[in-house]
Amino acid sequence: MSGQAILNYAGTYPVTSELVSNRDNLYAQADYQFTPHLLAVAGFRFEDERGKDYYPGYVNDTLERANYDFMLQIAGDFRNRLFYSLGGGIEKNQLYGTEGTPRVGVSYYLVRPGAGSFHGTKLNFNFAKGVKEPTLTDQFDSLYQVLNTYGGAGAAAQFGIRPIGAERSRSYDGGVEQSLFSERVLVRATYFHNEFGDQIESVPATALYELLPQLPPNEVEQIIAVLNTAFVSPTLNSQAFRAQGFETEVQYGIGKDLFLRGGYTYLDAVVQRSFSSDALQPTYNTASSFADLPIGVYSPLRGARPFRRPPHTGFVSATYTGKHFTLIGDGAFASRSDDSTFLGYSDASFGNSLLLPNRNLDSGYAKLDFGGVYQVTHWVGVYAQLDNILSSQHIGPIGYPSLPLNFRTGLRFALGKAKK
Repeated sequence: MSGQAILNYAGTYPVTSELVSNRDNLYAQADYQFTPHLLAVAGFRFEDERGKDYYPGYVNDTLERANYDFMLQIAGDFRNRLFYSLGGGIEKNQLYGTEGTPRVGVSYYLVRPGAGSFHGTKLNFNFAKGVKEPTLTDQFDSLYQVLNTYGGAGAAAQFGIRPIGAERSRSYDGGVEQSLFSERVLVRATYFHNEFGDQIESVPATALYELLPQLPPNEVEQIIAVLNTAFVSPTLNSQAFRAQGFETEVQYGIGKDLFLRGGYTYLDAVVQRSFSSDALQPTYNTASSFADLPIGVYSPLRGARPFRRPPHTGFVSATYTGKHFTLIGDGAFASRSDDSTFLGYSDASFGNSLLLPNRNLDSGYAKLDFGGVYQVTHWVGVYAQLDNILSSQHIGPIGYPSLPLNFRTGLRFALGKAKK
């Protein structure tokens, strides 16, 4: 693959743009303990959100969103064996209206923890539904708004394109926890199944050739030029994907001072709907040796994996606590994952020579960190932290080299009388 990229090609270089987001929040919460086995929690949040998208000569949009959230949950237990929580929230969002977010969790001890090699078995189950507010950029770049601005209401109805709204999720998980060797070892295994709908994806501006057929090609070309110049990728709620798998964790306490943890997660995720491949045609890098391979430029194609979600991840952690010092070592590991260069129609000829296949575009990585604290006195401590000891350059997505080995150190001060 070869190609030349272009940047800030409109007007005088450099071109300055502004994307502003300001939020003010008010949150209140009240707890009430009915009995030692029943607790109720209620909460309220108000958010005032203001934003601006400004690109000289092309875009000058502002908006304000006022949102209200209400939450209520009860939690309790029955004879310290059955534990439960039942609750949910009501979100009144200025953009997409009123939505409910129920959730429930249940845990039950088949065998209570205690002395013995295989003593302490707990079953867990959780269910939840959620919504996520679109970002300001997603709302500014709404495909529905672009189509209605240029007389494309018919295409919006034909393809089911709606005003930008909430992203939705539904999740189930269930598993077991097992204590071993008189609670020195804890093993967890959980299966999860999640559905994500109405996810926001971007489509190339060139899709307007198909979505605005009533306009002459030269007029559509002018609209596309304006969007590309302002770096606008039209967005809509059109993607859905399923994510299921299992996660495991082991905890092991060795004596009083050493604590070990490790875990592994397998993720099987697949895109079920995608506007780019369901309603339009995928993109090809015809200037490459893989000219017949379809590529999702701004979002993954149907049947592929979602971007930046590796199928295999894991972690290890070790903590040693002495009389005057604490040492912590952490490791995080991830396999390769799908991604995009997002450089559609971005080379010097407004072509696709900068596109790469989505499959396993992001590298796998291992990230190791080490830190420690030494308590000089009860009110002064010295700490040091080393991150990315292996100087892995592939922790971030393709095109964004990660910060190599780095460290920080300093002092911690505690004010007040120490507890005995």
